[in-house]
Amino acid sequence: LFGTALMGAGANTLNQCMEIGPDSRMNRTKNRALPMGKLSEKEAMIFGIAISAVGFFVLWFGNNPLTAGLGLLTLLTYILVYTPLKQKTVSNTWYGGITGALPPVMGWTAARGQLEWEVLPIFALLYFWQLPHFFAIAWMYRDDYKRGGFKMLSLDDQTGQKTAVQMLLNCGMLFVASLAVYHVNQSSLIYLVGAYVMGMVFFAAIILFFKESNFDNARKVFLASIIYLPIMISILVFDRFII
Repeated sequence: LFGTALMGAGANTLNQCMEIGPDSRMNRTKNRALPMGKLSEKEAMIFGIAISAVGFFVLWFGNNPLTAGLGLLTLLTYILVYTPLKQKTVSNTWYGGITGALPPVMGWTAARGQLEWEVLPIFALLYFWQLPHFFAIAWMYRDDYKRGGFKMLSLDDQTGQKTAVQMLLNCGMLFVASLAVYHVNQSSLIYLVGAYVMGMVFFAAIILFFKESNFDNARKVFLASIIYLPIMISILVFDRFII
């Protein structure tokens, strides 16, 4: 957890170093430390590289080389793929989802020492959760993202229907992934019931946005997403103590 947190924080720091200009033009990010000049780019860059390196060595010596390698892959895909693509193509969200879904795979290899196919549903759960989550944010702040020069699906979607359809499709995939965790024998019926209930709650929020695409309903999708994930993970962790 410590090594992953350091590498995640390092990736986020380096991302913000690369996006000082766009962040300074967006209302939701202009008060961050780098756009405000409270830190220099050099200071932040040194800090980001340092904590990333420490995180890598914590994972290498504290766990195993495979977990450290996955941590490095997460870092590099974030700053070398996801960050540049945000300025070039709306598909950046789908690529970024891969990076965001790798940490639970790192948890798997830290515990098991190898990659196994049973980790795929957990990877997919995190991957498909991110998409409705970020689509909601991007639609709420689409004018801000336009000022920052980011290529987002929401920029060409004033009605919200394109965004709503993508939310529904990916929430459907999320629901399938959540059930697959049970079907690969990684949980019990307690988790399965929780997955059904939380999936329906998430779907309900997205359907509201589909029927009436406005800021308030997009925010409900966002709030549903940040409630969904910790509850699902908590159920899964609790479930492991039982099985």
